[in-house]
Amino acid sequence: MKALLVNPWICDFAAYDLWLRPFGLLRAGTVLRRWGWEVELLDCLDRFDPDLKDNSGEILPRRDRDGRGKYPRTPVGKPEAIAEVERPYFRYGLPPELARRRLEERERPDLILAGTTMTYWYPGYLESLELAREVFPSVPMILGGLYPRLCPDHARARSGADIVLTGGGWGELAASIAGLGLPPPPPVGDDVIPAYDLLRDRSALAVRTGRGCPHSCSYCAAALLEPELLRRTPESIAAEIAGYRDRYGTTDIAFYDNALLFDSPNHLDRILSLLLHRGIRVRFHTPNGLHARFLTPETAGLMKESGFLQPRLGLESSRAEVQQRTGGKVANRDLIRALDRLETAGFLRPEIIVYLMIGLPGQRPREAEADIRFVHSLGATISLAAYSPIPGTADYLALVRRGEIPADLDPLWQNNTIFCPRQGVFTLEAVRWLRQLAGELNRKLPGAEMEC
Repeated sequence: MKALLVNPWICDFAAYDLWLRPFGLLRAGTVLRRWGWEVELLDCLDRFDPDLKDNSGEILPRRDRDGRGKYPRTPVGKPEAIAEVERPYFRYGLPPELARRRLEERERPDLILAGTTMTYWYPGYLESLELAREVFPSVPMILGGLYPRLCPDHARARSGADIVLTGGGWGELAASIAGLGLPPPPPVGDDVIPAYDLLRDRSALAVRTGRGCPHSCSYCAAALLEPELLRRTPESIAAEIAGYRDRYGTTDIAFYDNALLFDSPNHLDRILSLLLHRGIRVRFHTPNGLHARFLTPETAGLMKESGFLQPRLGLESSRAEVQQRTGGKVANRDLIRALDRLETAGFLRPEIIVYLMIGLPGQRPREAEADIRFVHSLGATISLAAYSPIPGTADYLALVRRGEIPADLDPLWQNNTIFCPRQGVFTLEAVRWLRQLAGELNRKLPGAEMEC
């Protein structure tokens, strides 16, 4: 039995590869292999396809430092739901003709499994599925990932997939395969690492040491999707990272955890100590942000010694009432203490990045300005993230109750690029002003890099 995994296009106003890997989809590939399937991948976001060239015929740049980089993009028409937005809209990834060619090079599969992430990228998901259906018209198709889990009715109505996975467990995938009349697979454990051998470039990969989060922030869906905090053993994680370095020559690892520092003496500290003992050196990245409250002096020292670059801390807001209302995961004193500990460990203040949110429900632009100036006063680099409503979260439900958004808000409007201006308080001009301010302050820091 042959399965084709599809990592779809992104359709958005902006997109950048910040160590984005089809993590869940490739884990599903590993599970399918355990069940005896042959697995192939169509990666519509493959920045390393040898046939990718610009308009002049020159080969496109492959990667920025550390494994980050720009996706190739093509202008496309905006969907009707967001036609009013006065910004260009793009399809990010392989040109359609190249994606079609990559599909046609493959033998007919017995199953197509597509993965998803951001809900508002769904036009790219639908287009990818349509292309796969055109090339392989009678092959059953399963859609999984965050989009159908957060917007199940929308995904069922719009995707065209034969089965839409909404639960997130391997048992659901097994039952779906059996329901299609294919051989029923046996149970599988949860300690599954991605089938990274399917990727063309493996210089930068993602690792998740556990799932779940000890906090339930009002704007975040982590507690909804993974209500229980489960951790893998430090030994298994260290072995996984060492395996990537030894097998693929991987130089950069991005942690995908929501709570990497939680119980660090028994978790991250042991992982890093095992890697240092074995002489494994890679660069580590934390795109999801770290809990400043959990950062110990010992962990900070191990992070520096083992190769963490630009550690990212989550603050979101410097206002105590907002911190408490949204879940109480961090206070200003936690951030100050974490910065001190990282600096003592050898990190320079400007290389430490602090995430702030703009457009939080009830927030005003001047309050966001105060947050920006507070972080700048501490000497850290500011990275702004615009708020977007995630279905099922406390903030989303409150916005619905107050009549500020409909319960069936089109996922396109869950896009943080356009949601804030839509609400009217954070106008497009206000958002641009705040980003400009953050950029100007960041440039005043000695040796700081632009991250806004």
